[in-house]
Amino acid sequence: MINRVRRAIRRIQIKIHYFRSKFDIVILNKIPHIKINEKHQKKVKFILRILTLVGIISSIFTFSEWYYSLAFSLILFIIEQVFEQIIFTHNIMLVQPMPQNWDSSKWICMVGATDEKNLILGFGFSDKKVGIDFFNTLLAWNDNNNVNEGNIQMSLVQEDKRHYSVHIYPTLERRFIKKNCELHERLFDKRKNAGKELNFLVTQICFCKVFPITPKCAYNLFYNNAHNILVQLFDASKVKEDDPRTYYDIFPVDDRKILFKNVTVCKRKDLDKEENTLEYFHVPKY
Repeated sequence: MINRVRRAIRRIQIKIHYFRSKFDIVILNKIPHIKINEKHQKKVKFILRILTLVGIISSIFTFSEWYYSLAFSLILFIIEQVFEQIIFTHNIMLVQPMPQNWDSSKWICMVGATDEKNLILGFGFSDKKVGIDFFNTLLAWNDNNNVNEGNIQMSLVQEDKRHYSVHIYPTLERRFIKKNCELHERLFDKRKNAGKELNFLVTQICFCKVFPITPKCAYNLFYNNAHNILVQLFDASKVKEDDPRTYYDIFPVDDRKILFKNVTVCKRKDLDKEENTLEYFHVPKY
């Protein structure tokens, strides 16, 4: 019930953020400005011309009292100022690497293991092709490096007493994002685009799934051991949910591993809205 309420609240918050991405009011130099997409620029110019025309036409007519004329002129002036202070946003969309064969139903378990030196957090897939594609995506997010230097965020979040969710996604700190932001900022001609503001949008996927909490589940194993964890892909094609004897028929697909220096392991109420934005706003259904 609590998660349903949270989910409803998060949906409202997301809709507000979406609306603000289309239309927003910002304060610059103590003056409010409307911020909208540059595709509306022609419409705004047309409205300003109409207002100018209305001002010219109104000068022909005489109001019964002078203060009516003054009030009308002031209203017209204020409306014109509002439209003239509009900031147009020029959007640049950046797309993070995406999987080619994603099927969440093939992600069936999380594995906690050790190689005698390090803790290993395994992602178990019943379909090796989907699993390899998943891990290739992680490597692409990490620029094909074996150590995650803030390129990927992973969280294990306790949803209630019986369930926890796993979230893993690329961060905005990736070199790809920073490099392209710097590039487009340099290429953005401020003279040619006077009155416009550069705005970056990032499209990405967040892998998320809910698993049951058990004494030996990944959440409990890593709750107090969330540092220097090796992430690896496991083949769980022989595991059958209704047959506990098969639960140990799982093994690594290959030797590839990614070292995560930090993994967030916490209860949902302890998520930080700024540091764990996607997990905070995404309350999974289960």
